[in-house]
Parts: sequence; structure tokens; C-alpha cells
Amino acid sequence: MFPWILVTTVENWLYIALSLVAVVLAVWAFGDCLTRGKDQFERAGQKTKTFWLLLTGVAAFVGLVSMAGAIGSLGAGFSLFQIAALCVAAVYLAGPRGELKLFGSGGSRPYGY
Repeated sequence: MFPWILVTTVENWLYIALSLVAVVLAVWAFGDCLTRGKDQFERAGQKTKTFWLLLTGVAAFVGLVSMAGAIGSLGAGFSLFQIAALCVAAVYLAGPRGELKLFGSGGSRPYGY
């Protein structure tokens, strides 16, 4: 076996693994945004729920399509759209999600538990 075949095989599997991580983060961000109440976003002083649902939904869609493309072409690389989707998911999970957790679930339960 030639060394460059081994290198490209490892590289392809690395791209597939990175794509999987990006998809998991994007779907997690979208799912978390779906479960939050509309009033939580207002109380936290964040953008609207519709804004974050749109961004995280597009990020999840782009991640899923890119993941399918990475598997279909055996790890063709990490695309610019996939990096943008990962950034959107990371921004939501690092920023608004933390502040939304402070304001509870938005339901009738006290203290947001």
C-alpha cells in the first residue's frame, strides 16, 4: 500500500467525522431553539425566536446535506457553507442558549425547572 493512499483515507475519515460533529451541533442548536418559549427570548433580550429558528434550521439543513455529500463522495472536504452552519450553531449554543437558561422554560413551573 502506498503511503499517500493511507494519508488520503485518514483525511477522508477525518472530514466525515468533522461533518458528523457539525451536524450534531447544528441539530442540537435547532432542537434547543424549538423547545424554548417565545417569551424567553424577549425576557433574555435576545433576537426573536423566529430569527434563531430560521438560522439554526438552515444550519441544520446545510449540515445534513453536507454530511450526506461527505459520505457520498468519501469526505470531499469541509465546505464553506458547512463552516458557516457550524459557526451559527456554535454562536447560538454559546450565547443565547446560556441566557435563555437563566429565564426558565417559560411555562407555569417556578424557577424554570
